[in-house]
Order: sequence, then structure tokens, then C-alpha cells
Amino acid sequence: MSGQETIGRDTRADWIIMRAVHDAFRRDLDTMIETARRGTAPRGRWTVFRDQLTFHHTGEDEALWPAVRAKLAGNADGLALMEAMEEEHSLIDPLLAAVDDALALDAAGPRVSDLLTRLQATLLGHLAHEESAALPLVSSLLTQEELTAINKQFRKLGGLRQAAVMFPWALSAAAPQTRDQVLRLLPPPARLLYAFVWLPRYTRRAAAFDPA
Repeated sequence: MSGQETIGRDTRADWIIMRAVHDAFRRDLDTMIETARRGTAPRGRWTVFRDQLTFHHTGEDEALWPAVRAKLAGNADGLALMEAMEEEHSLIDPLLAAVDDALALDAAGPRVSDLLTRLQATLLGHLAHEESAALPLVSSLLTQEELTAINKQFRKLGGLRQAAVMFPWALSAAAPQTRDQVLRLLPPPARLLYAFVWLPRYTRRAAAFDPA
């Protein structure tokens, strides 16, 4: 197991949802690698994982990192960190495509598990770097109002359709404390949707993941 906790990451309230999503990526990679090693192609879980990771990185590239760069004039170390974040994203994209291709060829077993293991090493390194260095930098640079505006951009990029999958997916195996913290951040109508629509629908979908 890779574990769902990373030492040294920023644990402030600004990043509760971000940390829950990161931990869901870690959880799914562990599960998919084990599934592939048993000889089963984890297509259903992979589709959700891939779509969530693609959205997550698109949101960072379009909404978060540009706002941070705008604050980093003359800060060589900070700009270098932003370059590292973008470079790490670029290393992940070909691995996503490779897993897609392998699963499209009806592959399972060693080929898929090897690719997922490579993706795990690359993505977990990126998440640890982001949590230990980039998120504290963001917290030091952006005001609460600016972070709120960025969160609104994320919501606009994804819309309700994205939220309807992301929240039950991220919280399905989260610790109760984490789940409660995230849900408290949602407006009351979204909490009702989560409880009575999003979670039941995702639970039905997830029940078909990773058939024996």
C-alpha cells in the first residue's frame, strides 16, 4: 500500500477538498494495481480515476497556477516550482494514454499492472511535491478572497456533472472526519444532492467496478 497520508503537507482548511481528492487518487491506484495483478482489467474504476485526474490537472493549469504565477514576479524559486508542477503534469499525461491504450486492447495482468505502477510512482511523487511545497506557497501568496475566486473557477469548469461524480468518488472511502469536513464546505442544496442523488448513483456505478 502506498498509504493515504503524506508527511509535511499543508493541512489548512483551504485544501480540505484538494487533500481528499489526492487521497482518492492514491486509493484508486492501490486498488487498480491489485486488481490488474489478479488478472482483471480495472476499466470501470480507471475511467472514473482518469476523468477525475484530467479535470483536476486542467483546473490547476487553467485556474490555480496562473494566479500563483501572477504573484511571483522576481521570485525565481517560486517560478521554478511552478515550472516543476507543469513539467510533472506533462509526465503524467503519456502514462494515462498508455493505460488507456492497454485497456482498449483488452489487456490485463502484467502489462496493465506495470503501467499503473509506473503511473503510481510518477503521480505520487507529484502529489507529495505539490502538498509539501506548492500548496504552502499558494497559501502564502493568495488571499482568502483569491482562493475563493479560484474555487469558483474550478466549479465553473466542471459544473454540477463533475461535482456529482467527484464528491462521492473522493469521499467513498475517506475517513469520517474528512467526509464531514468536506460536506460542511458544500452549500445545503449540494449536501442534499450528495446524500439523495449523487452518492446513491455513484454507489450503484461502483458496485460494478473490478468484477472477479
